[in-house]
Parts: sequence; structure tokens; C-alpha cells
Amino acid sequence: MAKNPHFISQLAHIELYSPKVEETVKFLTDIAGLDETGRDETSVYLRAWGDYFHHTLKITHRDQPGMAHLAWRADSPEALEDAVQHLESTGAGIGWVEGDLGHGRAYRFHSPDGHVHEIFWDVVWLRETGQRGSVFADRYASNRRRGMSPRRFDHVTLFTTNYVADREFYKALGMKNPDEVRITDEMPAVGGLFTIGNLSHDIAVFSDPKGVPGQGSFNHVAFNFDSREEVLLACDWVIENGYQLEMGAPTRHKADEGFFIYVIEPGGNRFEFYAAARLIFAPDHGPDVHYLKDNPNDAWGITSPWTKDGSLKEGQDSKYQKKDLVQKELEVE
Repeated sequence: MAKNPHFISQLAHIELYSPKVEETVKFLTDIAGLDETGRDETSVYLRAWGDYFHHTLKITHRDQPGMAHLAWRADSPEALEDAVQHLESTGAGIGWVEGDLGHGRAYRFHSPDGHVHEIFWDVVWLRETGQRGSVFADRYASNRRRGMSPRRFDHVTLFTTNYVADREFYKALGMKNPDEVRITDEMPAVGGLFTIGNLSHDIAVFSDPKGVPGQGSFNHVAFNFDSREEVLLACDWVIENGYQLEMGAPTRHKADEGFFIYVIEPGGNRFEFYAAARLIFAPDHGPDVHYLKDNPNDAWGITSPWTKDGSLKEGQDSKYQKKDLVQKELEVE
């Protein structure tokens, strides 16, 4: 039998820091509609109604928002050991940590730009009962239509100062690279999407021209709806409760076709709520190439700083200047 070509089965959860834990949790339960599934001395654990593990989101106090770590489930107990051997051989390993609430022991490692990850096998499959229980046998919690009510944890987007190194790192873990963003074909790529299964991406990584090498940062975490209509309903719920849509309106990604909104929660972290992205089934698909001048994040041009000919729109801030990205990528390469 052919050996499975990857170590990881799926994206499991993300831990985020918040300087306002209770306000963040209130937003996530009352506005986003996630379920709180546990607490300990330092953290609160949550998940969407369609998730199966004990939690997919962990909120921990820190003075500044951002990502603490990103967690993956191994493909098997044997794959976990293979992954550890691979990570140690590349120098990316940090070491074993005791099991967190909801899963067994995990091996911590870091990406080339310093993002902390972990991989584990043993998990708690949380099937709710009572008010949270569902009549559907394959749902582990009911859809009670609280707040925006997304179905599941979907993906995470990170910033890096060394995209090329990160790309090879994630591909070595067995991830596909179905989409890539470039400035020109003559320059190193500046971003891309990576998936371990059939989703358009489990993780996206993009260059940050103002970042500090070795200190990659967090951009956003996404939860998924079943339909675009639910994204539109979420817009109303957000503004009716005194929050703002970060981009002012829903729009659609050009790089994966996802229909989405961004919202900043009270602790300062960006959340994406989205639906209708493409699926990838072929193991050797892509990468399909997108160019920065075409604004791959916004297919409809609602917030694009670029004109159709690739020049900067009048009045746009200099942070969008392509020369900054060009110079940074030349320095990285």
C-alpha cells in the first residue's frame, strides 16, 4: 500500500491572545454565535456548532492581541511520530508539551518566520446533550441560530517576511499549494494558499513588507457558513449590534472565490466569516497564479487601492506602494 504523503489530517484549533478576554468571549458567543465549551485558569475554549473537537478556538489573556499557536491533528499515531522526526531533522522542533484541555500531548514547532504550531493525535470528540444536543446523529451540537452562527472553523491567514521559505516548509509537511500571488513572474512569489485536504486553503501566508524577520504575525481566522445568504445576514447582525464591517461591505476573494466579511473583535483580532470558496480535489492541482496588481483579495473591487491598469488610485496611502513589496522580496531572496 502506498504511504500517505502527508503527516497532517486537518487543521484543529487556534489559540489567540486578547487583552480583553471577557469582551472577546462575549463577542464570540453573542455576536458570532460560537459555543463556549470550557474554561481554565488562563483561557476560554470555544467552537462552532458544526465542529467536532472539544474546541477550535482558545482565547488567552495577553496585553497585545495576536496568535499564540496553531494546532494540527496528525494523520495517525504513526504519522505523528513521523512528523516529529521530520521537524527535528529540519531544526523546526520546539518539543513536547502536555495535553491541553480537549487533546493529548502535542509536539510544538515553528515555521521559518517564527509562527508557533503544534501537532497531536489524541482528541476529545465533544457530543453535546440536552439543550445543545442535536437530533442529527452526525451533528455534535445543534444549530441554535445564535448570532451569526457559522458552521465550522475554516482557515487561518498569517503574515511572513520570508514567504518562499514558508512555502517550502508547508509543502514539506504535505500541503498542496493551489494558489500563489506574485508581483511579476520574474520575482519571487509574495503569498499563497495551502491545503491539507479539499478546502481551498487551511492556511494562507502572505508577505508583510513592514514585518520583522523571524517574527511572523497573525492576520485573521475564518469561520465558514453554508451559504452566501448567511454572510449577508451576518452583516446586518454585526452592524445592528454596534460593530463595523472592516471593509465596509461583503466582497469576494479572487484567489479562492470565497464570499466574505471581516470584523475586528473588541480584543483587536480580525475574524473572517465566509462561504462558497472553491474545493480542491486533485492532489497535484496548481498553483494558479494571481498578480498583486489585480488585488486577489477583492474580486469585486469594493476596497481595491488599484486601478485596472495597476496604478495606485488617487488619495491612497503609501502603504500600498508596490515598490515596498518589491524591495522587500528582493531583500528576502
